[in-house]
Amino acid sequence: MTKAKIHPREKERLALIDSYSILDTLPEKDYDNLTQLAAEICQTPISLITLLDDKRQWFKSHYGLETSETPIEDAFCAHAITADDPIFTVENAKEDIRFKNNPLVTGDPNIAFYAGIPLKNTNGLSLGTLCVIDNKPRVLTQSQKESLNILSEQVINLLELRKNKLELERAHRKLKKFSKKLEKKVFQRTNQLEIKTIKLELMINDLESFNHICSHDLQEPLRKIQMFISQVSDTEFNNLSEAGKHKLERIDLSAARMRNLIQDLMAYGSTETIDNSLTSVSLKRLVMDVKDVLSEELKEHKTVLKVPKDCEITVRPIQFKQLLFNLFTNAIKYSKNEEKPVIKVSGKIVSGADFPKLDLSKDKRYSRIEVSDNGIGFDQKYESKIFEIFQRLHTDEEYQGTGIGLSIVKRIVTTHKGHIQVESNVGEGAKFIIFIPVENQIELK
Repeated sequence: MTKAKIHPREKERLALIDSYSILDTLPEKDYDNLTQLAAEICQTPISLITLLDDKRQWFKSHYGLETSETPIEDAFCAHAITADDPIFTVENAKEDIRFKNNPLVTGDPNIAFYAGIPLKNTNGLSLGTLCVIDNKPRVLTQSQKESLNILSEQVINLLELRKNKLELERAHRKLKKFSKKLEKKVFQRTNQLEIKTIKLELMINDLESFNHICSHDLQEPLRKIQMFISQVSDTEFNNLSEAGKHKLERIDLSAARMRNLIQDLMAYGSTETIDNSLTSVSLKRLVMDVKDVLSEELKEHKTVLKVPKDCEITVRPIQFKQLLFNLFTNAIKYSKNEEKPVIKVSGKIVSGADFPKLDLSKDKRYSRIEVSDNGIGFDQKYESKIFEIFQRLHTDEEYQGTGIGLSIVKRIVTTHKGHIQVESNVGEGAKFIIFIPVENQIELK
């Protein structure tokens, strides 16, 4: 048995693996789907996603194999990451002088055939491999090699997506910690106005960073994943088993859900950075604008949209139309199967003193806006939960969603220094009540 060479940039390679914080993590379906698909395409009983540190090869996903790691001195993958070939192949390990005495060949899992593609980052450093294994000698077709290469690129995309997410979380924690320290220091040396200015600057920087990561760092690998899925579908779909086709479709659905989540996160992060000018506008006019945008959805679900009472409101129009859009789509999504969705929007001017139980200024007037529907409703005890980001009352199997739509509504109301509450019972629809502070506004007949 021949021992594998040590990677020429081993120290740098080990540091890179550590930066992903992935060793010894729990199994994840996205990785398992890829190994199962690789085994289906190559028609092998075993497929692995391996990551190599200085003592072992650890399997992030192990299809067809029970163990989760093996010693690095026995690892075929240790040879693969230092080889010059794009795909390291051993067609018959039992006759190969490098491996015929290897414990993984002479014992379980009795490796006879091995093919592994190094998982390299943009700098060309290998983290590990995507490999397929059989207990009998064989040769991969050119089509199988190309498909295996596409799947290996998807593994790298998943790893990069994970790393970007971890870096974003660390940046947010660091920014939050820095913000608290700075706020305390500034509070001791200046007045309240300066504190608010610094908070705003930190928030803008945070949101700009957030939107950049969402718009580029997260969406770019996602676009590649969807492109590779399309390529596999075009070239290999008919060669897959029914289980393989199902897994490929599941990967495509997971990518679509991730795209929707990123888009909703961008909308959530942009509510305080766009459309800062307040404008006096008719509530009914905003409703009609949103109605035009949703015309196809309203027609498809035979939705009735009514505005029984109008009033002038002073808002940021783009943000407020996003608020109405989210409430309307929510009403359509959670409508009853046997009834046409009915959405009613009305507004009037009220005094904060008329609502002593709410956190409203008693000496101010407000636009009180109601958006009600006749949908499935929910238990009133979940009132606060529905406005929290990523919090949902239903599973994806029941109703698709990201759990961000109503948190955007709450955020928009907050940027208008307003108040929102909801009244609902199971099976009796929901009524969202929004208070926006106003000055010199009039009701329309």
